[in-house]
Amino acid sequence: MHYALVSDLLTKEEFDERVENKCEELGGAVDEVCAAMLVVEELGRSHIRIGEIKNTATALVSFFGKILEITPPREFRREGDDENAEPGLVASLILGDPTGTVKMTLWDAMAAAVPELEVGSVLEVIAKPRPGYRNEVTCAALRPSQVTIVETKKPPKSETMKVPLAAKVLHIGNIREITRRDGSLSELQEILVGDPSGTARIITWEPELFADLDEGVSVSFAGLTRKEDEDSVEYVAGDSVVITPHTEPIEVLTCDAGDVTEGQTSVVTGVVRSVSPVRTFTTRRGTESRVKNIKLGSETGHGYVNIACWNEAADTAVLAGDRVEVINAPAKLNKYGDVELSVGRGAVLREREEEGVYTEFEGFVVPRIEGMTIDNGTQAFLMVTDLPLTPAVRIRAEGICKNFRLYVERVEVVPVSAADLKDRLRNL
Repeated sequence: MHYALVSDLLTKEEFDERVENKCEELGGAVDEVCAAMLVVEELGRSHIRIGEIKNTATALVSFFGKILEITPPREFRREGDDENAEPGLVASLILGDPTGTVKMTLWDAMAAAVPELEVGSVLEVIAKPRPGYRNEVTCAALRPSQVTIVETKKPPKSETMKVPLAAKVLHIGNIREITRRDGSLSELQEILVGDPSGTARIITWEPELFADLDEGVSVSFAGLTRKEDEDSVEYVAGDSVVITPHTEPIEVLTCDAGDVTEGQTSVVTGVVRSVSPVRTFTTRRGTESRVKNIKLGSETGHGYVNIACWNEAADTAVLAGDRVEVINAPAKLNKYGDVELSVGRGAVLREREEEGVYTEFEGFVVPRIEGMTIDNGTQAFLMVTDLPLTPAVRIRAEGICKNFRLYVERVEVVPVSAADLKDRLRNL
C-alpha cells in the first residue's frame, strides 16, 4: 500500500525494485513492509503526525492512529443508480495520536471490513485530506500496525445543551459573507461571551439572532450546540436558539497579564510594553500568513505575557503604553516554554475604554510602522481615520484624543512657508 504515496514519482516496477534492494542492503534485517516505509521516507513522503494533517499540502498523507470511535457501515444509494444496483457502503473512524484526532471516512469494500476493527487498536493509514475540512480524511489504504500509541487527544464532541448558558456579551463581531462548498453564499457572525469560568465563542449562520444584542449585557442562551475539539470549546446557535435577558449581571473571569497560566481562557488585561513589526511568512500549505508579537505587562508591574496576533489581528494598531484587554485567547506554552496568548480566529485584542478629550492639533503627517501619525516636533499621535492623508503635509486635525491616538473628525491642510520649513529643519 505504500506505493500509493510515491506513485507520481516512480512506476510500480521501480518501486518494487527499490524495496527489494533495500531488503538486500539491510541483510534481511527488515521485512518488505519496513523496507517499503524506508523507501517512501527516502523519497520525502514519510509518515506524519495527525496534528500535522491540517497543514499538509500533499494529495496523500500517511500516519499511524489509534482507533477511538467506530461508526458502523450503512448503506446508501448513489445518485443515478437504478433499483437493481448494489447499494454503496460508508463507515467512519475517529483516529488519534498525542498531537490530535482525525475523522476518516471509508467507502464500500473498506467500509464493509470496519466491523472487524476494534477500538484501541492501531492502524497505519494512507488517506486523502478532504478539501475544506481541517480534521477529516478519506481512506485510501490501511493495515493493522504493531506501533504503540499510549496517549491520544480526545475525539471531538458535539452535543445540544440541555441547560441554558448564562453569560455576559463581551464582543460582537461583524457579519461575514461565507462561500459554502456548493458555491452558495451564507452569512456568519460570532460573539464572544464570558462567565466566572472563563470565555467562549458563539457562532451563528442566522445573524438576525444577535441583532438585538449589545456588548456588556447579560443574557441566557437556550438550545446551543456545544462543540469540543482538542482543548477548545465553542458554541453554535441555530435558528431554534432562544435568547432572553438574564435576571442578574454576570461576572466574567478576568486575569492580570502577570498572572496568566497555561490552560486559561479568560479576559486578560495589561499595559503594552513592546510591539514587534508584522512578519510575513509562507505556511506549509504554501499560503501567506502574518504575525505580530506583543509583550503585555502587568498593570501592577510584576510580570508580563507574550501575545501572538495572527493575520487580520496583526493589523490591529497597538502602541507601547496602551491599556488593552485580550478576550478568549487560549494561554499555551510556545516553543520557548513561555506562556503565550494566541489572538486569531475567535479571539480579540482591543483598547480598554477610557474617556477622551476633544483636541485640535497641528503638525506634519508622518508615516510610521503603526500607521499615519501627526507630529509637531515635540508630540506625536497615531491618527485613526478613513480620511486620505498625504505624508509630509502639514495639517490641522480635530477629534477625540486618548491613548496616544487622535480619532480624527476633521482635517484641514495648513500651507507651509519657506521660513516654517527652515525652522523645522533647524529643530531637527
